[in-house]
Amino acid sequence: MLTTIVKKISTKIELTTIEKEAPETYTFKFKVPDKIKWEPGAYAHFLNNDLSNGQKVSKKEVREFSIMTHPDEKTLGFTTRIRQDASNFKSGLLKLKPGDKIRMFKMGNHLKSKHSPNHRVFISMGVGIATFRPFILEQQKDTASEQLITNINIDRSGEFVYASELNKYANPQLKNIFVTKRDDLYKNIEQCTSHPHNTYYVVGSQTFNEAIGKYLKEQNIPERQIIFDKHS
Repeated sequence: MLTTIVKKISTKIELTTIEKEAPETYTFKFKVPDKIKWEPGAYAHFLNNDLSNGQKVSKKEVREFSIMTHPDEKTLGFTTRIRQDASNFKSGLLKLKPGDKIRMFKMGNHLKSKHSPNHRVFISMGVGIATFRPFILEQQKDTASEQLITNINIDRSGEFVYASELNKYANPQLKNIFVTKRDDLYKNIEQCTSHPHNTYYVVGSQTFNEAIGKYLKEQNIPERQIIFDKHS
Protein backbone atom coordinates (compact mmCIF):
# COMPACT_ATOMS: atom_id res chain seq x y z
CA MET A 1 0.00 0.00 0.00
CA LEU A 2 2.72 2.51 1.02
CA THR A 3 4.78 1.69 -2.06
CA THR A 4 1.78 2.25 -4.35
CA ILE A 5 1.03 5.61 -2.74
CA VAL A 6 4.64 6.82 -2.95
CA LYS A 7 4.83 5.83 -6.62
CA LYS A 8 1.76 7.94 -7.34
CA ILE A 9 2.84 11.05 -5.46
CA SER A 10 6.59 11.01 -6.11
CA THR A 11 8.77 12.16 -9.00
CA LYS A 12 11.93 10.53 -10.28
CA ILE A 13 15.01 12.75 -10.26
CA GLU A 14 18.32 11.95 -11.95
CA LEU A 15 21.64 12.43 -10.15
CA THR A 16 24.17 14.63 -11.92
CA THR A 17 26.94 15.13 -9.34
CA ILE A 18 28.06 14.34 -5.80
CA GLU A 19 30.25 17.06 -4.28
CA LYS A 20 32.22 16.78 -1.05
CA GLU A 21 31.66 20.02 0.87
CA ALA A 22 33.65 19.16 4.02
CA PRO A 23 34.73 16.02 5.88
CA GLU A 24 31.74 13.63 5.97
CA THR A 25 29.56 16.24 4.26
CA TYR A 26 28.21 15.81 0.73
CA THR A 27 25.95 17.65 -1.69
CA PHE A 28 23.83 15.64 -4.12
CA LYS A 29 22.60 17.46 -7.23
CA PHE A 30 19.90 16.33 -9.64
CA LYS A 31 18.29 17.37 -12.90
CA VAL A 32 15.11 19.36 -12.32
CA PRO A 33 11.94 17.73 -13.70
CA ASP A 34 9.65 20.17 -15.53
CA LYS A 35 6.87 19.97 -12.95
CA ILE A 36 9.05 20.60 -9.90
CA LYS A 37 8.98 24.20 -8.61
CA TRP A 38 10.22 25.56 -5.30
CA GLU A 39 11.12 28.72 -3.42
CA PRO A 40 13.98 29.45 -0.97
CA GLY A 41 13.38 27.64 2.31
CA ALA A 42 11.77 24.61 0.66
CA TYR A 43 12.27 21.01 1.71
CA ALA A 44 11.23 17.67 0.25
CA HIS A 45 11.16 13.99 1.15
CA PHE A 46 13.64 11.78 -0.69
CA LEU A 47 13.60 8.02 -1.25
CA ASN A 48 17.03 6.63 -2.11
CA ASN A 49 15.88 4.42 -4.99
CA ASP A 50 13.51 4.79 -7.94
CA LEU A 51 11.28 1.75 -7.24
CA SER A 52 11.92 0.43 -10.74
CA ASN A 53 13.04 -3.05 -9.66
CA GLY A 54 10.17 -4.09 -7.44
CA GLN A 55 11.56 -2.50 -4.27
CA LYS A 56 9.19 -1.80 -1.40
CA VAL A 57 9.09 1.54 0.38
CA SER A 58 10.29 1.55 3.98
CA LYS A 59 10.16 4.62 6.21
CA LYS A 60 13.84 3.95 6.96
CA GLU A 61 14.61 4.69 3.30
CA VAL A 62 13.02 8.14 3.34
CA ARG A 63 14.54 11.39 4.62
CA GLU A 64 13.48 15.02 4.63
CA PHE A 65 16.13 17.45 3.36
CA SER A 66 16.20 21.18 2.73
CA ILE A 67 16.72 22.10 -0.90
CA MET A 68 20.05 23.95 -0.93
CA THR A 69 19.91 25.20 -4.51
CA HIS A 70 18.19 28.32 -5.82
CA PRO A 71 15.67 27.70 -8.64
CA ASP A 72 17.74 29.87 -10.99
CA GLU A 73 20.65 27.42 -10.69
CA LYS A 74 18.63 24.92 -12.76
CA THR A 75 19.62 22.05 -10.50
CA LEU A 76 18.03 20.55 -7.40
CA GLY A 77 20.30 19.66 -4.51
CA PHE A 78 20.55 18.76 -0.86
CA THR A 79 23.50 18.58 1.52
CA THR A 80 23.87 16.08 4.35
CA ARG A 81 26.40 14.60 6.76
CA ILE A 82 27.36 10.99 6.06
CA ARG A 83 29.49 9.60 8.85
CA GLN A 84 31.29 6.25 9.02
CA ASP A 85 28.44 4.75 11.04
CA ALA A 86 25.81 6.14 8.67
CA SER A 87 22.36 4.65 8.27
CA ASN A 88 21.60 2.40 5.31
CA PHE A 89 19.80 5.34 3.72
CA LYS A 90 22.79 7.67 3.83
CA SER A 91 25.40 5.05 2.96
CA GLY A 92 23.17 4.14 0.02
CA LEU A 93 23.35 7.71 -1.22
CA LEU A 94 27.13 7.46 -1.57
CA LYS A 95 26.69 4.39 -3.77
CA LEU A 96 24.72 6.40 -6.32
CA LYS A 97 26.38 7.33 -9.61
CA PRO A 98 25.56 10.09 -12.10
CA GLY A 99 22.58 8.94 -14.14
CA ASP A 100 21.04 6.98 -11.27
CA LYS A 101 17.56 8.01 -10.20
CA ILE A 102 15.85 8.38 -6.84
CA ARG A 103 12.41 9.73 -5.94
CA MET A 104 11.23 12.90 -4.23
CA PHE A 105 7.80 13.87 -2.92
CA LYS A 106 5.87 15.93 -0.38
CA MET A 107 7.56 19.31 -0.81
CA GLY A 108 6.90 22.05 1.72
CA ASN A 109 8.31 25.20 3.26
CA HIS A 110 8.45 25.96 7.00
CA LEU A 111 10.18 29.31 6.54
CA LYS A 112 7.62 31.30 4.64
CA SER A 113 6.82 34.49 6.48
CA LYS A 114 3.61 36.50 6.21
CA HIS A 115 5.64 39.66 5.83
CA SER A 116 8.98 40.62 4.27
CA PRO A 117 11.26 41.64 7.13
CA ASN A 118 13.89 44.25 6.38
CA HIS A 119 16.46 42.38 8.45
CA ARG A 120 16.63 38.61 8.62
CA VAL A 121 18.89 36.84 11.10
CA PHE A 122 19.72 33.28 10.03
CA ILE A 123 20.90 31.02 12.86
CA SER A 124 21.98 27.50 11.92
CA MET A 125 23.87 24.50 13.24
CA GLY A 126 26.17 22.57 10.91
CA VAL A 127 24.56 21.61 7.60
CA GLY A 128 21.43 23.47 8.66
CA ILE A 129 22.96 26.36 6.74
CA ALA A 130 21.81 24.55 3.58
CA THR A 131 18.32 25.93 4.19
CA PHE A 132 19.61 29.51 4.03
CA ARG A 133 21.85 29.31 0.97
CA PRO A 134 18.95 29.91 -1.49
CA PHE A 135 17.79 32.96 0.50
CA ILE A 136 21.28 34.45 0.24
CA LEU A 137 21.43 33.80 -3.50
CA GLU A 138 18.00 35.41 -3.86
CA GLN A 139 19.29 38.51 -2.10
CA GLN A 140 22.35 38.60 -4.35
CA LYS A 141 20.32 38.67 -7.55
CA ASP A 142 18.06 41.50 -6.33
CA THR A 143 20.48 44.42 -6.38
CA ALA A 144 17.72 46.89 -5.55
CA SER A 145 16.74 45.07 -2.36
CA GLU A 146 17.24 46.90 0.92
CA GLN A 147 16.87 43.71 2.92
CA LEU A 148 19.69 42.90 5.34
CA ILE A 149 20.82 39.39 6.23
CA THR A 150 22.98 38.34 9.16
CA ASN A 151 23.94 34.70 8.64
CA ILE A 152 25.27 32.98 11.79
CA ASN A 153 26.43 29.36 11.64
CA ILE A 154 27.96 27.22 14.37
CA ASP A 155 30.00 24.10 13.69
CA ARG A 156 32.25 22.75 16.43
CA SER A 157 34.50 21.05 13.87
CA GLY A 158 35.42 24.35 12.25
CA GLU A 159 34.70 22.79 8.84
CA PHE A 160 32.03 25.24 7.75
CA VAL A 161 29.77 24.25 4.87
CA TYR A 162 29.63 26.79 1.98
CA ALA A 163 31.84 29.25 3.92
CA SER A 164 34.15 30.00 0.98
CA GLU A 165 31.24 30.60 -1.38
CA LEU A 166 29.11 32.67 0.98
CA ASN A 167 32.01 34.85 2.10
CA LYS A 168 32.45 35.91 -1.54
CA TYR A 169 28.95 37.37 -1.40
CA ALA A 170 29.54 39.38 1.77
CA ASN A 171 28.64 43.06 1.40
CA PRO A 172 26.99 45.77 3.51
CA GLN A 173 23.69 43.88 3.20
CA LEU A 174 25.06 40.41 3.99
CA LYS A 175 27.13 39.56 7.05
CA ASN A 176 28.38 35.99 7.48
CA ILE A 177 29.49 34.84 10.92
CA PHE A 178 30.99 31.38 11.49
CA VAL A 179 31.72 30.23 15.04
CA THR A 180 32.80 27.04 16.79
CA LYS A 181 31.70 27.83 20.36
CA ARG A 182 28.20 28.23 21.76
CA ASP A 183 29.27 31.31 23.79
CA ASP A 184 30.34 33.05 20.59
CA LEU A 185 27.06 32.10 18.98
CA TYR A 186 25.06 33.73 21.76
CA LYS A 187 27.25 36.85 21.73
CA ASN A 188 26.57 37.38 18.04
CA ILE A 189 22.86 36.74 18.43
CA GLU A 190 22.76 39.21 21.31
CA GLN A 191 24.21 41.92 19.07
CA CYS A 192 21.31 41.39 16.69
CA THR A 193 18.65 41.65 19.40
CA SER A 194 19.31 45.37 19.82
CA HIS A 195 17.23 45.82 16.66
CA PRO A 196 13.62 45.19 17.73
CA HIS A 197 12.19 44.42 14.29
CA ASN A 198 14.57 41.64 13.21
CA THR A 199 13.07 38.30 12.22
CA TYR A 200 15.01 35.21 13.34
CA TYR A 201 15.13 32.00 11.33
CA VAL A 202 16.52 29.04 13.28
CA VAL A 203 17.57 25.71 11.72
CA GLY A 204 19.16 22.87 13.65
CA SER A 205 18.38 19.84 15.77
CA GLN A 206 15.35 19.91 18.03
CA THR A 207 17.59 20.53 21.04
CA PHE A 208 19.38 23.38 19.25
CA ASN A 209 16.13 24.98 18.16
CA GLU A 210 14.70 24.79 21.66
CA ALA A 211 17.82 26.36 23.18
CA ILE A 212 17.96 29.21 20.67
CA GLY A 213 14.22 29.80 20.95
CA LYS A 214 14.47 30.01 24.73
CA TYR A 215 17.40 32.43 24.49
CA LEU A 216 15.60 34.70 22.03
CA LYS A 217 12.50 34.82 24.21
CA GLU A 218 14.69 35.72 27.19
CA GLN A 219 15.89 38.65 25.07
CA ASN A 220 12.22 39.69 24.70
CA ILE A 221 11.95 38.71 21.05
CA PRO A 222 8.24 38.12 20.25
CA GLU A 223 7.31 34.61 19.10
CA ARG A 224 5.97 35.99 15.81
CA GLN A 225 9.53 37.08 14.95
CA ILE A 226 11.04 33.59 15.46
CA ILE A 227 10.64 30.96 12.73
CA PHE A 228 11.95 27.40 13.14
CA ASP A 229 12.98 24.57 10.85
CA LYS A 230 15.01 21.44 11.50
CA HIS A 231 17.56 19.52 9.44
CA SER A 232 18.47 15.87 8.98
